[in-house]
Amino acid sequence: MRIIIIALMLVLNLILEATVLQYMRIFEIKPDFTIIIIVSYAVMRGSKYGAFIGLFSGLLVDMMFGHTFGINALSYMLTGYLIGQAHETVFKDSVIPAILFNIFAVVTHQHILYVLAYFTGNLSGASASYLYVLTRLMLPQCVYNAVIGGIAYKYLYRLDEMDIMNKRIY
Repeated sequence: MRIIIIALMLVLNLILEATVLQYMRIFEIKPDFTIIIIVSYAVMRGSKYGAFIGLFSGLLVDMMFGHTFGINALSYMLTGYLIGQAHETVFKDSVIPAILFNIFAVVTHQHILYVLAYFTGNLSGASASYLYVLTRLMLPQCVYNAVIGGIAYKYLYRLDEMDIMNKRIY
């Protein structure tokens, strides 16, 4: 049942990111709720969950918004896998690891996207500058995701602890 609920959450997240969450922009930066979900489950469940959720959500994002198919899938998958490696060493009922890992996840995800865009030739104009991407995109999104990610992690942790998540569908 856990997989079905997570899949529905990711599809709902995609729909909300395409519509309502566009209005949550501050200085043209919006939070990446996909990263928040990936980080939360990677911290709670480990690298397999992080990588799988990252791959699935990245494919959804690529189908909906992507110019080059697979870039977001690869980036989210690697980010989820890397964060899931710390699964055994963090306190899962604390918000602090979620905040720190959201910062790390945004930096990792954006760096992977930047490197892939650089090598595929998809950078142009002022957005091609690494300093521009760092100061205008990565750092503000780190702060935004850290704040919202800490709050969202508490709710996702409670959801993951519910009995319905452990039920099997036959």
